[in-house]
Amino acid sequence: MLQRIISAVVGIILLGFIINIGSWLFFLTILFLNICAIHELKNCFKRINIHINTLYLSFFTTMLLFSAKYSTRLNLMIILLNIFLLLISIFFYSIIDDKKNHIADIVFSIFSYVYTSMLFMHFILIRNLSGGAYFMWWIFITTWACDTGAFFAGILWGKNKLAPNISPHKTIEGSIGGILFSIAASIIYTRWILPEIMFFDSLAVGFLIGVFSQMGDLSASLIKRYCNIKDFSKIIPGHGGILDRFDSALFSFPAAYYYITLFIQKGGLL
Repeated sequence: MLQRIISAVVGIILLGFIINIGSWLFFLTILFLNICAIHELKNCFKRINIHINTLYLSFFTTMLLFSAKYSTRLNLMIILLNIFLLLISIFFYSIIDDKKNHIADIVFSIFSYVYTSMLFMHFILIRNLSGGAYFMWWIFITTWACDTGAFFAGILWGKNKLAPNISPHKTIEGSIGGILFSIAASIIYTRWILPEIMFFDSLAVGFLIGVFSQMGDLSASLIKRYCNIKDFSKIIPGHGGILDRFDSALFSFPAAYYYITLFIQKGGLL
């Protein structure tokens, strides 16, 4: 437990420094985390005899995040072009080296790209927004509040299993507690740090993060159960891997980004 607390404190301090500095340091950090996550999935899927192409994924991830760095809005054409070129290149590699790659490898490679790179991209898009550093903290704090609320509500009142075949310790009562904590944290944060945010918007973002962060957590658990592993890696002492630590945030950041751009800043997505 002590190791877990120390890792969390050090991680939050580093995260705060990187978020506030922004620029290339933030970009390179997200790129590093993204590529680490890809390699975690590679090792995960290797256990079930599926081999994803990390070289292609890392290259196209760099291209995707680089384009996001110079975008203030979601550029759909760049994303579609990136996915198209990745798909073509992986199929081409499979054709010229058909002894190693199978259709399952291609499918899981595309899934790994969508699950990591397409989601990590939203960290950069959020940071690019006007007031992006404050939005980053808003989403992180609300996500952490959801995790904390779900944990304690589950211990105190949890009786009914939420998804026993995926994560047997999670309960419906814990999930509700997580959503309520998420809403409360969102409202408190915006009242103190972002007072220009309307009450309904802070409530809505808190609710969305409460729902989607738990979906992210369960999705990661589904992958780990499918591959019969406990953690994606041991890169973070006491916490496991990058995907173990960021599983909730990978879903909450896109959800918050779309709400902020559509309803708060009202600039559209494209």
